[in-house]
Amino acid sequence: MLIRTIILHTLFSLLCLPVQAQQNNNWYFGGRAALNFNAIAGQPVPSALPNSQMLADEGSSAISDKNGDLLFYTNGVDIFNKQHQVMLNGNNIGGNISACQSSIIVPVPGNDSIYYVFTADAIENSFATGYCYSIVNVKRDNGNGEVIVKRSLLWPSCTERLTAARHRNGTDVWLITNDNNSNIFRSWLISCNGLSTTPVVSAAGLVMNQSILTNTGFMKVSPDGRQLCQVHFPLIDPPEVYPNFIQLFDFDNSSGIISNARTFNPGNALYTNCEYSPNSQLLYLLRPFENKIDQIESRLPTIAAIAASRDSILSTTSFYGIQLAPDEKIYLIRQGGLMSSINNPDIKGAGCDFRLNNIDIAPGAGQLGSPNFINDAAIDPNNGFAYTILDSCAGIVRFTAFSTMSGVLSWSWDFGDGNTSNQQNPVHTFNPSNQAYSVKLRIRSSAGCEEIVRSRIVKADTTNMELFFDHLRVCDSGYVRFTNNNPVRPGDLFTWNFGDGNFSTDIHPVHVYSQPGNYPVTLTLSSANACRSSSVTDTITLGSFTINIPTDQTIFAGQSVHLVTGGPAVSYQWSPSIGLNDPNSPSPVATPLSDIIYKVVATDSAGCKTEGFVKITIIDPTDIYVPTGFTPNSDGKNDILKPFYPLTTQLKEFSIYNRWGEKVYTTSNRGEGWNGKINGKEQQTSLYVWIFNAIDNTGRSILRKGTVLLIR
Repeated sequence: MLIRTIILHTLFSLLCLPVQAQQNNNWYFGGRAALNFNAIAGQPVPSALPNSQMLADEGSSAISDKNGDLLFYTNGVDIFNKQHQVMLNGNNIGGNISACQSSIIVPVPGNDSIYYVFTADAIENSFATGYCYSIVNVKRDNGNGEVIVKRSLLWPSCTERLTAARHRNGTDVWLITNDNNSNIFRSWLISCNGLSTTPVVSAAGLVMNQSILTNTGFMKVSPDGRQLCQVHFPLIDPPEVYPNFIQLFDFDNSSGIISNARTFNPGNALYTNCEYSPNSQLLYLLRPFENKIDQIESRLPTIAAIAASRDSILSTTSFYGIQLAPDEKIYLIRQGGLMSSINNPDIKGAGCDFRLNNIDIAPGAGQLGSPNFINDAAIDPNNGFAYTILDSCAGIVRFTAFSTMSGVLSWSWDFGDGNTSNQQNPVHTFNPSNQAYSVKLRIRSSAGCEEIVRSRIVKADTTNMELFFDHLRVCDSGYVRFTNNNPVRPGDLFTWNFGDGNFSTDIHPVHVYSQPGNYPVTLTLSSANACRSSSVTDTITLGSFTINIPTDQTIFAGQSVHLVTGGPAVSYQWSPSIGLNDPNSPSPVATPLSDIIYKVVATDSAGCKTEGFVKITIIDPTDIYVPTGFTPNSDGKNDILKPFYPLTTQLKEFSIYNRWGEKVYTTSNRGEGWNGKINGKEQQTSLYVWIFNAIDNTGRSILRKGTVLLIR
């Protein structure tokens, strides 16, 4: 221990250098997926990279140097160097591939060599490893890096949540952890001297022991460092027993104290992840089980006001990962090779500009998480700069710098085009104006090692980037109303090509198509300023639509059936809602106790509707039946062990015992059963004993026993 202390003291006494500029410009996540956010002429931002060697089922983290060049990345289990090989001594660092926030990388402030890698264990391992940390020296192994301290225990009690926030001074970092089954938060300071192993402890909010899943999920701190959001994975069924909720806290990024807990209960909405807008005023919440994204104003003074501010964005796919990026957009990650984006996340409602499946990340694929970064990696509202485009065609931009650092400050600008400035608030002309530039500001202080480098992607001419339009059609007819969503300036001429040989120069035209079909509609802007001229094409489909309806079902009383639909609809409404876990889901779970006919009304993105019907016939058994085996593999078939018995029979107890006589499950509610897990951990193939205790309609006691085989 003495030797290690001497070594670490030597490491953290090295010359302080800035390392904050473009440290999240490379994302590595999911199934060998990678994105680059560096502004390189001729390449889109972001651009997909084909070089990742990492599999990350859920959480991950990556770090780049001040120029945006990759240093290393991790899934919490192994660390991969910039050559995409496991780093020297970088295997088995203590995290878990199934943890929502399996890892986060924190550079030692003012040091360009030393990085902390913090990890979290997962529910699948009963959180046995706790929170750990490793230390990387990126200068070792010929610049490929080496883990010099590995898998050191930070704190034994952990959840799958792990996040980091910038200190008010602009350089230090707070690591924030969550104790298991508690309301205890710990804020650990990383400064120029390294990690302080004495945390700031806060007790705030609800004790998170409502279900086995409340220790999973995510924490995010707003970019301004003033608010913390805590989200957990919900139990889908039954929501009335385990209601979903998120918690909002005040975070003091000077002291590390977490306080003023507020619980937001969204009713039937099932939230799994969260992210703040760049200006910290809006909070985005994922609802993957319902194909929705909610947007709330999380800074409003009351929970009632926050709830009233909620807007929902409909999608046709489920998202599990969400992350604010260096280009100040929010990216949404799904399973597969396409990502989506929210291009104007500071704008309330539809103006946020949600774009579905607009980012191709092939040959990689997204999974169930997103990369984890320090809260101000995209934008720091306390230390950095803002900019205003004065003339988009001429490329003239005014920059405004600000900082909370102490001491005498100096300002050094690199505009990314070979030009520099030492003014605090310079005006600069970019040429060409329609190219993205990585603008970098270095703020130096006369006090200590405080030195900050911030970077933002700036494109002076943005007028021809976001030309787009909406359309509204009358269902099953050729009538279409088009809406031009672009600013109209003097001298602008908009021309519509409706794709059927007809044209219009109206701003918001109405067109009637003679027959159904797919039509490529092009909107062209011709401007007196040539730099504003642009066009966009979108294909619209005219005609009715259908959805796939499940066949009629026959089940035992108390048995559940999954009503799976499919098709181009964006919303669903089932009725009656009796026995349904979610009447707004495209594929609800039905557990009716009597014969019933369910009607589903589906609506597509144009507002057209179609409907279908499913009849469920209930068999009322004349005796007690318990299956002799079940296979809890989440395939929707025989996943739950439960008894079936007459509707007139009142259940007192249905219990499961293992081979040692220990009770592993019990219930007194009809329709409930065992999912093959003990304390959240999947059990392997084995024989179990069940006991059924009930009263029939004459008041006579019924006691049955038997065995069941759990099959994996």
